[in-house]
Amino acid sequence: MLKDDIIRELEENRGVPLSGQYLADKYSVSRNAVWKTINQLKKSGYEIISGHNSGYYLAEENDIISEQGIRTALPEEDKALKIKVYDVIDSTNNEAKRMLISENIDRMLLVANQQTRGRGRLGRSFYSPADSGIYMSLIYRIPGGVKNPMMITMAAAVAVVRAIEKLTDIKPGIKWVNDIFVGDRKVCGILTEAVTDLETGMAENIVVGIGINVRKEDFPEELSNIASSLYVEDITRNRIIAGVVSNLLELFDTFDAAAFMPEYISHNIVVGKRVGYERAVKASGEADGSGINSTEYVKTIGVVKKVCDDGSLLVVSEDGTEDKIFTGEIKMGRNA
Repeated sequence: MLKDDIIRELEENRGVPLSGQYLADKYSVSRNAVWKTINQLKKSGYEIISGHNSGYYLAEENDIISEQGIRTALPEEDKALKIKVYDVIDSTNNEAKRMLISENIDRMLLVANQQTRGRGRLGRSFYSPADSGIYMSLIYRIPGGVKNPMMITMAAAVAVVRAIEKLTDIKPGIKWVNDIFVGDRKVCGILTEAVTDLETGMAENIVVGIGINVRKEDFPEELSNIASSLYVEDITRNRIIAGVVSNLLELFDTFDAAAFMPEYISHNIVVGKRVGYERAVKASGEADGSGINSTEYVKTIGVVKKVCDDGSLLVVSEDGTEDKIFTGEIKMGRNA
């Protein structure tokens, strides 16, 4: 479509005026067709600057997410990635899982400008307003699968941190397991979901959902003290998306936990912090007469000793017991 061609040209030549005649000649259409398409793009929100004999170019503040904008910013080796962009969707993770039910999909990126039912871990919602954040899911198939899906989430956290550090002056931190912080506030959440082979028990088809607050300033009251944004004005969301997904593909294609875990550990902000967590306690069935042992979880307070190479968290509780946590979440601060 001419519209897609012109978006790609404008994205590839940001700041460089392109004449209507150049675009008409390149795509074998009339200058009037170019003019009409430019006006359609303006009506749909694109900030395109044009003037007599000056050509067309995107305003610096133009920040509309598009397949063409993402693909332009990807490194050459990733340009074949399948990309779908939605203006509004319930959840990119939901859509990815719907696709996997009926299709054999690998290496596809879904991105939305807004989510109406964005999801976080443990059934929580993820605030996903329009025009201010990044809401993306990568469908990826790991040949042979992976035994520990938590490592996928940790690789994704490293991918996000790498992209932010490369594109901005921000130094983000990681809160075990899957949250990215700037200072003491969360700017990004990650939700990894896997389709597991019942015979092998290995996770092969994975959906990695990533939500990043880029420009939002006014959060709902319940989030105002815990969430923040990157607040970057000179980096488009397309470039951030491309940076994150190229890092994801690089990490997943090699998938060597020993290579990325040191980076994950060094960026963690939880070591030495007082945290609340749930300790697993085996309960004997003798107490209730069932004869069946079960596992109960008891709320506990402790201090994080270290993030281990296997992704677990070593915590020393207030009674001096060392607990190794593999799943769940921790709460930091005085109210832990």
